[in-house]
Amino acid sequence: MGNLLLNLQLIISGDNCDADNLTFKVVGDFGKWQLWISIYMAMIKLPLAWYQLNIIFMAPPQQFWCAKPESFAVWTDEDWRQICCPKNEEHPRLIFDPEILIFELNMDRSLIPLVPCPRFVYDNSVFNRTITSDWNLVCSKHWLIHFTQCVMMWGVLVGGIIFGVVADKYGRKYPLMIGITLQCTMSYICSITTSYWIFIINWSLLAVASGGIGIISFVISMEVVGGKWRTIMPIVYQLPFGLGNAVMALLAYWLRDWRKLEFALATLSSIYLIYWLLIPESPRWLLATGRNKKALGRYIILFFTGLAFYTFSQYLGLIGGNIFLAVAMSGFIYIAGGLTCILIITKAGRKTTIYIYQVISSLCFFFIILIPRDFYANDWPRLLFAGLGFAGLAGTVPALYLYTGELYPTLGRNAGVAGVTTFARIASMVAPAVVSLDDVRPDLPLILLTIVSAAQLVLLAPLPETKDRPLPDTLDQAEQFK
Repeated sequence: MGNLLLNLQLIISGDNCDADNLTFKVVGDFGKWQLWISIYMAMIKLPLAWYQLNIIFMAPPQQFWCAKPESFAVWTDEDWRQICCPKNEEHPRLIFDPEILIFELNMDRSLIPLVPCPRFVYDNSVFNRTITSDWNLVCSKHWLIHFTQCVMMWGVLVGGIIFGVVADKYGRKYPLMIGITLQCTMSYICSITTSYWIFIINWSLLAVASGGIGIISFVISMEVVGGKWRTIMPIVYQLPFGLGNAVMALLAYWLRDWRKLEFALATLSSIYLIYWLLIPESPRWLLATGRNKKALGRYIILFFTGLAFYTFSQYLGLIGGNIFLAVAMSGFIYIAGGLTCILIITKAGRKTTIYIYQVISSLCFFFIILIPRDFYANDWPRLLFAGLGFAGLAGTVPALYLYTGELYPTLGRNAGVAGVTTFARIASMVAPAVVSLDDVRPDLPLILLTIVSAAQLVLLAPLPETKDRPLPDTLDQAEQFK
């Protein structure tokens, strides 16, 4: 590594050099060093999956009802729920007045006034503890569940922009490691906080760190390899995101407690602190900053992939079947989708690959709409098309990341990728609200996803193909793609 840096310093001293050629004269297109760096960057996707999607297990669908007053202590929960709670009541925080009900069990319920529910009882048959039960995020507070996920996506958006700009100016390594350290620290704090709003503050900082980590690690995975590996490795980089889903589902199934789950994820995330010793600075960034210290970046692409991916990820629990199995299977499907993406994108190019996967997703979302719920055993046809639809999204995401990174010059690549994904993050903040539309009309979220997936095909049409073209180092080179 010492010889590598010495060679880089000698090369950087020249004024007329091409970073794409010189980088790989020194380090080669792909060797043992690049392999390990690529593995390190790919493994970072595990905690990114945990934190960006663990709302599924932090606040899963959970039945609740008003707690019994002391005067009804001898009643069973079932009897209490049948008698005290109004049928078809849209606001479960209201119950028939127990002071009247206990003396007039046979009285016409329409004559008994409704009173506020003093406290709630939660169904713990699947989950022992959730943020819903800890902080009573039901009825008038139910919106806070969606707000929690919006905070995550807003933080990821902000973190991507801030860390992206810093990484373009000061290098990739130190912003990356600051993000990793902040992420695991905030995760530990989130697992023990007793106040929802204190939790949200720390949750937002965790999200900012996650956003920065995701942008920088992806750019590093692009910059350390050359040749055909520049196509393959950034897609391989995305695959552990699916494995992260599967691991999280396994931990959630075992722990059944959001605090224990968060603590476990924080402990696993702390392993990445060893990257302080393992990760070097990006050779390509060293070369580029040797010639030009201006950070270049602009925002040119609007993608709706975030809306489709995060909405459908959170919607899986409503498709049917077992929630743990659905999330775990989605993780493995994500890996399969990414692997097939490698095979297609190396032959067909970036745009065609994205077209193929988006058509698959759109059709699958549409077919799910046509299949009634609870009609087939375990809703297996809906789950089948859900899996195929998620595979389409799993192929789209890595292809879009690769495509986006190739459109930006080295000195603005972090900021550029962050700027583009900003729109995807904004869309992903809307995802919880889109999922909640299922309460308005069943499968309404899927109708919107079908439309969004089709719209992406139109937005992609005017953009250039980047297959087999060298990474640009300056804005002039980037504009030659047009």
